[in-house]
Formats: sequence, structure tokens, C-alpha cells
Amino acid sequence: MSLLERDQDAPRILTARSITWSTVAPGFYVASTNGEFVGSIDTSPDGHFIALDGQATPIGRFATLKEAQHSLLTTEAPGNRARKLRTRRHLRMTATASGAVAGALALTAGALAPFI
Repeated sequence: MSLLERDQDAPRILTARSITWSTVAPGFYVASTNGEFVGSIDTSPDGHFIALDGQATPIGRFATLKEAQHSLLTTEAPGNRARKLRTRRHLRMTATASGAVAGALALTAGALAPFI
């Protein structure tokens, strides 16, 4: 598999900058990134905004359009899962390094204690 094919198969990270919003009809908004559908928002008769993910699964009902748009970034879409996994991996590596440094300092302090 070539590098280009691997990049196309990798899940995209959804960010507010990468999503393009289009108004398809009054009160109906569609989100896409690089021309691919990632979700939509429909306005209910009572003025609330109903967000749907890229598979038309309801995400929630929101008071403002901005909240509904932001909800697409917090769903368990493949791109969002990838971002969360990457964040967890970085946090785990940072915690491991911090623990190693703390352990080394504790051992050093223990070894030097008799001389103080």
C-alpha cells in the first residue's frame, strides 16, 4: 500500500476550521470537509437546532446554531475518535515520563540521604 493510499484511509480530524457549512434550505445546514458530508443541522418548528452526524444519527437538540455546529466536533466520528486516541496517547507518554523522573529523583534522594 502506498503512502497516498494510507493517507486516504486514515480518519480525518474534524476541527472548526476544516468544516465548511452550507445553507441548503432555510433552517437546514450541511457540513462537509473536502467535499465529503460530515453532518447536518435542521431547525425545528420551535426554533431549536437538531444536529445529525454523517450517518444521520441524531447528536442532540441545541438552543443555538453555534452549539449545534460545535456538537459535530464532539461526537464519536472516526476523526474525533482518532483525535481523542492521539490525545490520550500523548498524555500517557507524558505521565510515564513524569513518573520516571519522579522515581529517579526519589532514588537519588534516598541514596544521598545518608550523606546529608
